[in-house]
Amino acid sequence: MTDAATVDGYQRAFDTLCDKRLAQSMYSECDVLMQDVLLTLHGDDHTGRRALEMQLFKRDFIRYYEREVYPITLKATLNPYLMEGRMDLVEFGGRVNINLSADLAGIDRDAGSADELDLLLSVSKKFSEGATLFHSTRNKDEVRLEVGQTLSLFKEKFLTPSWKRREALLSSVKEKREPESNLPRDVLTVLLANRDKHDLDDEMIAREVAFFLQAATHSSANALVHIFNEIDVWSKSHPEHADKIKTDPFFLQRCVHEGLRLHPASPVAWRTSTCPFRLLSGMQVDDGDSVIVDLQKSNQDESIFGPNPEQFDPYREVVGKAPSFGLTFGVGVHTCFGRDLAGGSLPGRNLDPDKYYFGTLTNLMRSLLSHNIRSDPDNPPVTDTTTVRNNWSSYPVLIG
Repeated sequence: MTDAATVDGYQRAFDTLCDKRLAQSMYSECDVLMQDVLLTLHGDDHTGRRALEMQLFKRDFIRYYEREVYPITLKATLNPYLMEGRMDLVEFGGRVNINLSADLAGIDRDAGSADELDLLLSVSKKFSEGATLFHSTRNKDEVRLEVGQTLSLFKEKFLTPSWKRREALLSSVKEKREPESNLPRDVLTVLLANRDKHDLDDEMIAREVAFFLQAATHSSANALVHIFNEIDVWSKSHPEHADKIKTDPFFLQRCVHEGLRLHPASPVAWRTSTCPFRLLSGMQVDDGDSVIVDLQKSNQDESIFGPNPEQFDPYREVVGKAPSFGLTFGVGVHTCFGRDLAGGSLPGRNLDPDKYYFGTLTNLMRSLLSHNIRSDPDNPPVTDTTTVRNNWSSYPVLIG
């Protein structure tokens, strides 16, 4: 086969993403960052690493983080912008999520240092540029060089001191000098504790932590801007629902999921066949052939998501068992770890707000709406031209 096979339609895309004969292949453009990280592994290596790290994302941690940790981070990040009455939503999204991603990755920092936070955010942005190099419009060799330099800076300023503190804690636990409950609950700690069992070298651990830092920051930051834009446009044409968006968290979560459905982090997923076989469409693929799964189009499958699937409609009824956000978080072995943390519980019978978790994106939008966030009529948003992904480089808003 000379050209890549393209798969669309929700069910065909779902089944293709779950097919273990297809390996992830879109994130190999920047090996200096992405080589042998969880997202690029396949088969037994991926299964073992995923099982190791999945223990961090149990529901008790998600509920604790949503209710105890995230509100403190959100308040501290939002207050300076409230005083100014305006902000760039792209910048704010990165700032509010960098603390969450640093906690998950295992990066210590001075919570009171604005300069340190700015540096960590700039590091994460450069890592994100490397992770999404496949869609970059820049010179790719230049980006690879910049990512390598940034990785060295990251190790020196953040990773090495965080690493040393965790190794000392692990040694204390091993020698029974303190309880295991004192260990941080993060990726770096898990990898260091299991490095011999899983044959993890220093460089691989560094790349994995760096990858988690950027993934948790920028996917949520980009999603936040898309969601606000969709809600803002829809509310102006449906003013009778404006109060419901602000007062009904379940309805707001529907808005968030609808925004996620329309704007998957990547419009497509690339896979490479590991053996000859026939796709559900009937097309034959050989060993090494590429398969493109069109997530954007599959998330707009009319047979699943109803009439006018390309439009934002929080009242949309989904057919069957498909989640309201479609394939945005992936399915199968490459389902995003942060799905429940960012998106919350899937709507069901449990409608008790005290027993339900809405996800960080819904809680974030709820807080912003309570402070009267609105688009800035004098400063329109600016499209990001450094990537073919549909993102903004700037989105000015008024608040307060």
